[in-house]
Amino acid sequence: MKAAIYARMSTDKQNEASPADQVAACRRYAASHGWEVPEVCVVAEAGISGASRHNRPGLLGLIERIAEWEVLLCWDSSRLARNQEDLGWICNRLRSNRRTGFEVSSGLELLNLGARVLGILGEEYLVKLRADTHRGMRGRVERGLSAGGLPLGYRSEKLEPEGSGSRIVVVPDQAAAVRRVFELYAAGSGIKAIAHRLNAEGVEPPRPRAEARAAWSPTAVREMLRNELYRGVFIWNRSEWIKNHETGRRRRFERPESEWLRHEDPDWRIVPEELWSEVRERMGRRRALSQRYAGNRPAARVPRAERGGRPRHMLAGFLRCEDCGGAFHALGTAGRFGCSWRRNRGASECANGLLVPAADLEARVLGAIREQVLAPAVVAYTVERAAELIEERAGNRTQRAAQLERLAELGREAGRLVELAARVDGVDEVAERLAALKRERAQLEAQLAQGSIRVDLERLRPEIERRVLDLRGSLERDLGAARDVLGSLLRGDRLRVGPDADRGYRVTGKAWLPLYLGEKEKSRPAVSSGRLFRSVAGGRFAPVREPDLRLVA
Repeated sequence: MKAAIYARMSTDKQNEASPADQVAACRRYAASHGWEVPEVCVVAEAGISGASRHNRPGLLGLIERIAEWEVLLCWDSSRLARNQEDLGWICNRLRSNRRTGFEVSSGLELLNLGARVLGILGEEYLVKLRADTHRGMRGRVERGLSAGGLPLGYRSEKLEPEGSGSRIVVVPDQAAAVRRVFELYAAGSGIKAIAHRLNAEGVEPPRPRAEARAAWSPTAVREMLRNELYRGVFIWNRSEWIKNHETGRRRRFERPESEWLRHEDPDWRIVPEELWSEVRERMGRRRALSQRYAGNRPAARVPRAERGGRPRHMLAGFLRCEDCGGAFHALGTAGRFGCSWRRNRGASECANGLLVPAADLEARVLGAIREQVLAPAVVAYTVERAAELIEERAGNRTQRAAQLERLAELGREAGRLVELAARVDGVDEVAERLAALKRERAQLEAQLAQGSIRVDLERLRPEIERRVLDLRGSLERDLGAARDVLGSLLRGDRLRVGPDADRGYRVTGKAWLPLYLGEKEKSRPAVSSGRLFRSVAGGRFAPVREPDLRLVA
């Protein structure tokens, strides 16, 4: 029997509960039961929360390869999930595939009642941890200590003894940059002009968001001008972040002002009160002017909310700047696409000054998709390559040939035993041996049936061609259908737009063909997430990643 091992820890620090130690304990448990543990079936994830399965690629990949193992081992059920829905999702897949799992620390089977009780305790642990963390942070703020997340101009300094918390300290060099931002705005500069100027001068920017390059942006300038900590007033508990269990993403929710906690300390002040007041007064005047302009503006443009949240341009959200990696999107109402980083942060942050008409950009990208991705020859090659991957995943061909040869040998041996029994009047030992051969034969036949492949390319080609035509037609029907097709082809990736000496600009990227095979396709939409499915014994379906295609427009 083959066992899979999953280990996880919320931090990447090593301690007695580290993923490596969890794996070692699971290996000992498997060895004590005589189970084999293939190296490819061992998954360890560090620095990942167990609050949601959706942000754990290792776990999802292990469950996706459930045909490769029979039993799942983990140190305890909280390593698999700290949420009852996730634990139930894992147990349902174990049941439906006739698999099982064990919690090594207690020896409990994951499918029994005890494991479900432990799952509830794991979920309650998260609730208590959240409440204790919030209470601890509130106590720090009430004592004038840092609660984390300080803006530019400050740093935290640990107090003695260790564990007493950290105090907020002004960083002089950064404080000078903060005051300059306030002075420029009070003197009449806009937030975009300020961002451009600071980037061009190489002034240290605020801490960037994850996977973003550090640079001044209009948003950073605006939030800095609103932050009361710069006048010595720290406001805590203004909002809370709640994670969406399905997507793994966090969403911010504003708390009522009655729940805010304010703490004032003159040592924290960076911006003089007079300058703070000048900035607030100018922001108020600009807000009033903006509201007055909005009231007089023609109502020709349909608000996005009334468009069902759909962007106005087909390629919105699907493009990225080749030079800096920033979003390449529609700028203003002129119907032209350009780099948002260059527009908001200045030419010093991006050398790509392209301004491309939306209609020309859409025509070129859609033309390349029709010719390079949805071409019949490309589709035929992709399907044949996917079929090869299916066969490779289903099992080793050499092993299958050996099983067939052994099955034939069993038939010959059974025949010889029957002849022997007839000559010697039927001996009990012969009967026992014959029964053992029949059992081995039944087992081999079951294994061969489990790995059988049912992919009839000749039968599927007309259906594939029809679906390709459906995709091509969807690109031309309407904005919503075209965006759905683009989403399924690009799968979260973005096409890159950059200058080209011969054609003015070029668009490059990667695409996948969204093909589906098998009986369950009838219940799926024509355009979906882009995975190719295969059918195996028992009606189960397993995803196969198709070859990617390079796109140049």
